[in-house]
Amino acid sequence: MGQVIAEQPRNRHALTGRSTALDRRTTAVRPDLTDVRLAGSVFAPHYAAAMLQTASSIIAIRETPDPASAVVSEVLPGETFEMLELSEQVAWGIGTADGVVGYVDAGRLQDFAAPTHRVTAIAGRLREAPDANAAVLATLPAGARIAALGERDAFLLTDHGYIAAADVAALDAPTSTVGAIAARLVGVPARAGGRSGAGVDTAGLVFLAHDLCGVRAPRFTDLQATTLGTEVSEDDAARAGDLWFFADHAAILISPDAAIHVADRVREIPCTALRAGDHGPVLTRRRIA
Repeated sequence: MGQVIAEQPRNRHALTGRSTALDRRTTAVRPDLTDVRLAGSVFAPHYAAAMLQTASSIIAIRETPDPASAVVSEVLPGETFEMLELSEQVAWGIGTADGVVGYVDAGRLQDFAAPTHRVTAIAGRLREAPDANAAVLATLPAGARIAALGERDAFLLTDHGYIAAADVAALDAPTSTVGAIAARLVGVPARAGGRSGAGVDTAGLVFLAHDLCGVRAPRFTDLQATTLGTEVSEDDAARAGDLWFFADHAAILISPDAAIHVADRVREIPCTALRAGDHGPVLTRRRIA
């Protein structure tokens, strides 16, 4: 086993309450190690307290330490990762933006910096000076976070350059409606585990559209279909922002007649074509009030 972060003595904890099934995609539990915050409900030989780190670039969250294992989500630049274990160059922990548990490349983590804003432009550019013509130092995808240090000439200063204030929003500030944001994401490529302007999977599209509205959404389609917003009947009139869930697919309505979904990239599709497609029937309809 690798380095456990701030291991807690086992004899300090007692289990309380009934046993429940745990979703290991979103609960930091392993046979050998568990998040210390679960010590009252989960027995483990070792517990660990999280060490906060910040992603320096997009980092894949994988199911296992194997770099070839499935990508289940991502940590975006500027987002926080709660590291529970470090083994060589692989860290195990929790991506705080979406709550996904898994393994990441520790070499892309750096000292924690509390984010203040999220990137709302599909691609926000960090420049060497507060000038739209200044050299681009890096590009941040929609959904990434920054820690703003100040403002100058309609630009925000970060440790890594200047970004146009129009390309970001404060973390607690909604920017638009889910339907309008989904429409802006048309053209973003499909990517396994993706949830940013650089690429999305089906659940990632739903997550990102809500994230940019300041709404916390589950990361996985099955959880979105059962917990996001409220269920609406097939008989209720469809409206922009409604979510349609299929057996293994999802779409965001931008009007009663059109939706946004992920194919080879994010695309707009008529609702009639979506229902007649290869995804089967609509199983659940959800709506954010």
